[in-house]
Amino acid sequence: MKIRVSEVLSVANTIRVHFHSSAGSGTALWMGTPPGIGEEHDVEFDLNEVFSWGKNLIPSYHKAPHITVINGVTQITAQIVQNADEEWAALQLGDSIILIELDGTLPQESRFVEVKATNIHLYPTNI
Repeated sequence: MKIRVSEVLSVANTIRVHFHSSAGSGTALWMGTPPGIGEEHDVEFDLNEVFSWGKNLIPSYHKAPHITVINGVTQITAQIVQNADEEWAALQLGDSIILIELDGTLPQESRFVEVKATNIHLYPTNI
C-alpha cells in the first residue's frame, strides 16, 4: 500500500510514523531506515497481535476499506478472508493483503470487518 509520511517520532531507537493513504490515516511503528516527512513509500502492514471475534474484531457496516485512529487505537475496516480449512485469515485493504492471527474461527464467511490494532508495523518494500 502506498502511504505518505506526515510525522516521524523517534524515541529510544523506536520510530513511530503518522501516515496518510488512500484508505485513511494511521499511526504505526516503522521498520527500517527512518523516512522523511512528506515522503511516499510502498509498505507492507503487519498487525502484530491476536484478534478475537467480538473483542478487537467486529462486523462492519461500512463496505469500503478505511483506516482511522480513535483514542490512540488504529481502526481498520477491510474485507476479511479465511481459507476453507481455517488455517489462515487475511484482511484485504484496497490492493494490500494483511495476514492476521485469530484466536478462533469466524462465525460467518468473508465480509467487511473492523479491527482495532495497537501494534502495527510498517515495512517499506523499496518498490
